[in-house]
Amino acid sequence: MRVLHLTSEYPPVVWGGLGTVVGGLTVASAQAGIEVDVLFVRREGQLSYGNLAPSWTVTVCADGASLSHRPPVNIFRVLHVDAAEAAIKLARDRKPDIVHIHPVELWPVARAIKQATGTPVIYTVHSLNLAEYEFGNEPPEILNLWYTQQELIAGADRVLVLTQDEKSLLLECCPAAVDNVRVIGNGINDSATARHSASKKRRNEPPVVLYSGRFVDRKGIHELFRAIPIVLQNAPKTRFVFVGGYGSGADIERAWLPAELFPYRAQIHFTGWLDTTEVGKWYEQADTLVVPSWYEPFGMVVLEGMLYGLPVAASNIGGPAEILKHRSTGLLFLPRNSENLAGALLDLVTNPGLRERLGANASIEVRKKWLWPKIVEQMKEIYQQVV
Repeated sequence: MRVLHLTSEYPPVVWGGLGTVVGGLTVASAQAGIEVDVLFVRREGQLSYGNLAPSWTVTVCADGASLSHRPPVNIFRVLHVDAAEAAIKLARDRKPDIVHIHPVELWPVARAIKQATGTPVIYTVHSLNLAEYEFGNEPPEILNLWYTQQELIAGADRVLVLTQDEKSLLLECCPAAVDNVRVIGNGINDSATARHSASKKRRNEPPVVLYSGRFVDRKGIHELFRAIPIVLQNAPKTRFVFVGGYGSGADIERAWLPAELFPYRAQIHFTGWLDTTEVGKWYEQADTLVVPSWYEPFGMVVLEGMLYGLPVAASNIGGPAEILKHRSTGLLFLPRNSENLAGALLDLVTNPGLRERLGANASIEVRKKWLWPKIVEQMKEIYQQVV
């Protein structure tokens, strides 16, 4: 079976969770014996109209002691303006059995392939644009993408959502899609570094609370800021580290740190944007991870924290609520509620034993349920059904 993935991000060009997910899925798919091509659509570059530039391949090796070789993941780069014509040429040449589209913006490209070749299309809904607007306080411009997303949901042969909650939201808006919707979550890759981190005892004094992600309102940044003084009143030495955002740590601090937190500046650190390796170092150093989102279709950051053995405190919504088991593999708190958030953090920063138990349980759970090979087996079933 050959699958052509359409994406606007692919490692090392990653701006958010989508790029990480597509990279992990494609490599794991190749390891499972699927032939994988990736059409990587960018808005910049030097390509003539309609022509592809093979930019790189990802060598895929079998795990364990097996000596067998796996086919590589072939990544083809193309300018956005050239994408539809180039995609048709690529599909006619490579003859994929499935086109798997990830960003909604690339629906015209997937539609062009389907119309020209008849290749079935699978769409993974990484987030619902209407929910981004209604729950996430995103600007009205995102509604233009919602109109495109509705067309894509109606035009795809299968629609994959990441959680049961997302399925319910989608079917409220697009009830006609009910027969085509399936639930398959994202996966994550294990590593020796993560396993070592998960096995060690974390007894920082003072404890370090980590936030990792984008700096937008729907990620619950303001609620977390309001929770900090409450935490520090009861655990005054606690430190807070904010990883992410566009720009340097100083840029993020100037743009986001409210004046009421200026007295606590010594205990609040902004790193700015970091690559995957540097983010991993903070997962190793932290004592707990906080995910205070208003709307979270899945939450790759939750899996990342679990993989490194971090106890996770997260809003009781969407992906986090389906990934975590309250007081077993993490703590769940009410979204948009700074007092409830502060209470969950205080439970963790003042109780090393609870942190250790939740982190250990989380480390076991993520490796049992959420590694990419397990997710790819589910994905293969969907591909086979559609073919």
